[in-house]
Amino acid sequence: MDVSIIVVAWNVRELLRNCLRSVYQETKGIQFEVIFVDNGSVDGSVDMVRQEFPQTRIIENKDNKGFIRANNQAIDIAKGR
Repeated sequence: MDVSIIVVAWNVRELLRNCLRSVYQETKGIQFEVIFVDNGSVDGSVDMVRQEFPQTRIIENKDNKGFIRANNQAIDIAKGR
């Protein structure tokens, strides 16, 4: 795995959709993974990612852990070099 891309979000489903769409359309020539950390969204973000981007790894927090803590959660499971 070349790169791990970490996306942390809270209640921004449409921005998240656009972000992930761009990542998957534009990232070429490398092996990558996307890890999405949801910080307790109530807008359907997690369901949207599961349906539209099933290759994305998801960490689903029940409450907002904050940006740094959420990034650290993803770093702990990232496989990119």
